[in-house]
Amino acid sequence: PSFAVSGFEFQQAAMAACGFGSSCRTLPCNAGWQPRRPRLSAIAGAALGVVCAQVMSGRTTFVSPPGFWARPSCSKVANDLAALCAGGCVPLLSKSVAWAEPPTLMPVAPSGVNGLPESQQALVVAGIFVGLLVDSYLLVSLFGALRKALPAGWFENWQKTWPIAGIVYIAAGVAHFTAAGAFQSIYPPQGTWGLWYLPGSPEFHVAWTGVAEILGGVGLFGGATALVAADIAGTTAPPVLRQLHALSALGLFVLTLVVTPANVYMYTHGAQMLGLTPGDQPIPVEGHYARAALQVVLLSILWEYYRFASQPSEGDITPATS
Repeated sequence: PSFAVSGFEFQQAAMAACGFGSSCRTLPCNAGWQPRRPRLSAIAGAALGVVCAQVMSGRTTFVSPPGFWARPSCSKVANDLAALCAGGCVPLLSKSVAWAEPPTLMPVAPSGVNGLPESQQALVVAGIFVGLLVDSYLLVSLFGALRKALPAGWFENWQKTWPIAGIVYIAAGVAHFTAAGAFQSIYPPQGTWGLWYLPGSPEFHVAWTGVAEILGGVGLFGGATALVAADIAGTTAPPVLRQLHALSALGLFVLTLVVTPANVYMYTHGAQMLGLTPGDQPIPVEGHYARAALQVVLLSILWEYYRFASQPSEGDITPATS
C-alpha cells in the first residue's frame, strides 16, 4: 500500500521526538513555521526516518514541501541536513521511491479568516452573503427613490443603458476558457469553511459557469439591442424577444450569487487567480471590499433591470389587459 506523509506532519513528529512538540500547532499559519533548533530537529528526523523505514513496506510516497526546514540564520550544512532528513530520509531507506506534489497548505490570508476555526469561518461566509443581499436591497430601494425624485423619464432612459453590463459577462465567460486555470485555482476545495461539499470538479464548474455567463450576456445585451433596433425601425418585436433581456438579467443575477463562493474563497483564504492576479499575490483586504461594493451595484442593477424589463410596454397592452 502507498503511505503518504506530508513534510509538515514529518516536522511535527520530528519536533515531538526532540521534545518540542508543544511548539507545533496544526493551524494554516504554520505553513511557514520554522523549528527553533534545526540541528536537533535534523537528528530527530533522521532517527524517525530510520524507524519509519523499518516498519513500512511496499511503495512509499513521501511528500516534502520545500522551505519547511530552511532557516537563514543557520549554516547551509545544517539547513541541508534538516531538509534531507525531512524530505529524503524515508524514501532513501524504503524499498521504492515515488515523489508526490506537496499538499496545499495556504498561509493565513490578509483577511485572517482561514486562521479561525471552521465554525467561525462558516459564520463569516454566511455574514458575507447576508451583507450582499441586504446592501443590494438597500440600493434597489435607493433606485426607487431616484425614480420618483428625478424628472419623468430621466431614470428610465438611464436604465435603458444598463444592458451594457452584458458585455462584461460575455468577456468574463470567454475568460473562463482562455484562462481556465486561473478560475480553477480560486474554486473552493472540498471541506472549505467546513460546509463546502459541492459535487463536481473545478474544471466542470468553471466550464458551465463560463457558458452561462456568455449566454446571459448575449441575452441581456443582444436582446436589449434588438428591441432598440425594432423601436427605431417602427416595428413591434416578438413577445419572446421582449422578455429575453429581462430573463437574462434575472439569470445573471442568480449566476452572480452562484459564483460568489469563489470570490469569498479569495477573501477568506488568500487564493489567487494564477496568471491574472498581479504578482500572483493575495489581493489586499481593501481590494476585496471594493469588489464587494461593485458586486452590490451589479446585483442591484440586474434585479432592478429585470423588474423594469418585465413590465409590459405600451405596445403589449391590449384592451383585455388594460
